[in-house]
Formats: sequence, C-alpha cells, structure tokens
Amino acid sequence: MSPERTKGQVFPGLLILKFYKMQTKIELKSGFSTGYLPEGVTYKNYTMLVAIANYSENGSCVGTATALLDEDNDLAKKRGHLAFTGGFMRAVAMGSFADAWNRADGTNRKALIKGLELNEIEL
Repeated sequence: MSPERTKGQVFPGLLILKFYKMQTKIELKSGFSTGYLPEGVTYKNYTMLVAIANYSENGSCVGTATALLDEDNDLAKKRGHLAFTGGFMRAVAMGSFADAWNRADGTNRKALIKGLELNEIEL
C-alpha cells in the first residue's frame, strides 16, 4: 500500500514500522601491519574498503568490506572472501580507484565520492 493510495483511510490494527540503519563507523588508520590483509591489497585499496564499509548502501558490498577489514578474521578467511567476490569488490580490494569507479553501482559511487570528499581515500 502506498501512502498516496491510503491517505485519509483508517486501517485498524495496521502497524507501520520504520527501520533506521545503525552502523558503527570503521576508523581509518594511517597504515596496517603485514598479515592484516591478503597480499595484493594496498593501503589505497584499504582506504576504499573503509569507504565502502562506512558509506555504501549496498549490503552485500558492506558485508564483504567489513569482513575483509575485521581484525578477528584470519588471512585464510579474507582470501576466501576475495576468491568469491564480484568484480566491483575485487577492484576495490585489489585494483585501482578507476577500476572500482567503472564497476560501481550508484550507491557504491556515492560511497566513493563521500570518501573522497572527506579525504579518506588515497589515490
């Protein structure tokens, strides 16, 4: 039911729920130690992963970025995520900003733009 179609009508027992996205922002670090991320993931890639984890509305990409950034996940698990990830997240994790931009959907482009605006992405 759209609000326009139901305006002015009463529906006894109808409960309207609103969901708010609550997310703890991942802190951008000035570097990371060897063994934190799989081989081939540079600091530039790390900054894009943080931007996607913090600002994207694409749940799948947020989940992948968060899993790769999770300090509790070991390298084998992170390599497994990379092995089965799609083209955009692979570009974020191991490619260039241009590769990621060209493969991004609208919500991921907005996340990359926000990361750039806040000077959180290293090019």
